[in-house]
Amino acid sequence: MLTSKPWKFLLAFCVAVVIQLAGEELKPDFTLMVPMRDGTELPTDIYLPHPEAKNLPCILLRGPSGRHHFASATVYAPMAKAGFAVAIQDTRAATDQQGKALPFFSDGWSRYQDGYDAVEWMAKHPVTNGQVGTLGISNMGITQVLMAPTAPPSLKCQYIGVAASSLYHHAIYPHGKMLRNLVEGWLNYHAKDPSVLAFVAERPDYNEFWEDFNALTHADKVNVPAVHQGGWYDIFLQGTLDGFVARQEKGAEGARGKQKLLIGPWLHMYPSVTKLGEFDVPKNGLAPPIDLSPLSWFNHHLKGLPNKIDQAPAVTYYVMGPFDGSPSSGNLWRTSDKWPVDSQKISFYLTRNNGLSETKAQVETPPIAYKYDPENLVPTIGGRNLFMDAGPMDQRAIEKRDDVLIFTSLPLTEDLEVTGPLMAKLLFSSDQKDADIALRLTDVYPDGRSILISDGITCTRAVEPDQDGKKVVDIDLWSTSFVFAKGHRIRLIIAGSNYPRYDKNALHTNASTHQIHVGEQVSQLILPVVRKGDKWLVEKP
Repeated sequence: MLTSKPWKFLLAFCVAVVIQLAGEELKPDFTLMVPMRDGTELPTDIYLPHPEAKNLPCILLRGPSGRHHFASATVYAPMAKAGFAVAIQDTRAATDQQGKALPFFSDGWSRYQDGYDAVEWMAKHPVTNGQVGTLGISNMGITQVLMAPTAPPSLKCQYIGVAASSLYHHAIYPHGKMLRNLVEGWLNYHAKDPSVLAFVAERPDYNEFWEDFNALTHADKVNVPAVHQGGWYDIFLQGTLDGFVARQEKGAEGARGKQKLLIGPWLHMYPSVTKLGEFDVPKNGLAPPIDLSPLSWFNHHLKGLPNKIDQAPAVTYYVMGPFDGSPSSGNLWRTSDKWPVDSQKISFYLTRNNGLSETKAQVETPPIAYKYDPENLVPTIGGRNLFMDAGPMDQRAIEKRDDVLIFTSLPLTEDLEVTGPLMAKLLFSSDQKDADIALRLTDVYPDGRSILISDGITCTRAVEPDQDGKKVVDIDLWSTSFVFAKGHRIRLIIAGSNYPRYDKNALHTNASTHQIHVGEQVSQLILPVVRKGDKWLVEKP
């Protein structure tokens, strides 16, 4: 049962945002210059319960946004009043006045290990008792992720919010396509010199450089418990899920089996933004019924307080439903002991009459063609974005175009609960070797609204064709937990672009024709179904 007490921190978070917008912030008790192993000193603001406080557990935050970013100075600093020394540090990227530093270059396990050095230096300072936990969202979450494999001895726990676990796979080139709007906007804020964007754009393929920013392959070195908090419409959703799984299953002693995953119906900027696309976050989705707040987490792991947070289920997630509040069995919280949860993979086959059917076609039918024009790209409308409209938004504007294909199921006769990774497999051909396939999965309401649930994209260049020139292409649409309500329909939208969310194809510069082959039992949308109406296809959570 949800009580108000555990969520005082969430309330404080929201209040702090309001204070920041009014131009107020807490002032640090003092600022330290913390030395790194190469002699570089990083400015670090210290907040204490009172000026003479010493021997306190330490909460450390680090990020390229800097010490004076609102999420630092007004949201996290007040945690000092709960009996912590809160240390907020500029990373090297934050101190770079010229804006030429690639964010996070010194925060991992390679030549520089600034995260490790910061933890161990703070653990020896008189204001702390040697117990350090790290905290932060977004870029401050990524610095935690990259630091964890260095395993500082004084690090006891982490609270990681909305963070990528691999910069390449979750933040810059998911599916091998640059997140154009996100990358340009983010680097313009954190690395203003255009040479940084050019540097990133010159490295579209995963290689040894990007390996240095992939914490998933170093999960076996992580040895501390952590909360991984994200949202179904967060820009780094899959990074949160993958990071949890990697540590939970492959982490070292102290981490393996001791991670917590919290996923709500939220955007990247929640809770300062409680809109969800064209809708509001459901009232029961504002906070989970289980106390997984940062304050409780640090009280337990840094102070040893017996608040039972370790007994919380490994996974707490929100099952979304119709966003307009119309009746369904969705819009509720569930828990699990693992991710992904058990599900039954059910295929919805693409049909010649633009349908989605669970029944396989028995005969081959002609392919369905659509055009791609690099001068008239299909625009982004909602989704997992940061610098443009985000969340579940109506896609009917693009469905009217003649360069998209639409495949829609019949109205559902019962609720369909889907939780886990979303995939599609298409039999594809084109007059171009290098082509992009952009997919959108939507929930079609009885009144015709087509609300975005998830999207994905892939480039067909690396897929070898068969003797007839056809390619079997797998497309990852990341993950969700959603109830398609009775009377609603499931829709898959296929296009050659989704711009500017994803960059346009640099090699595919001419107008062309693509084809989706249906009726051959290949082209299909694959959904992880856990329940149909009252019938559970897996063990009930």
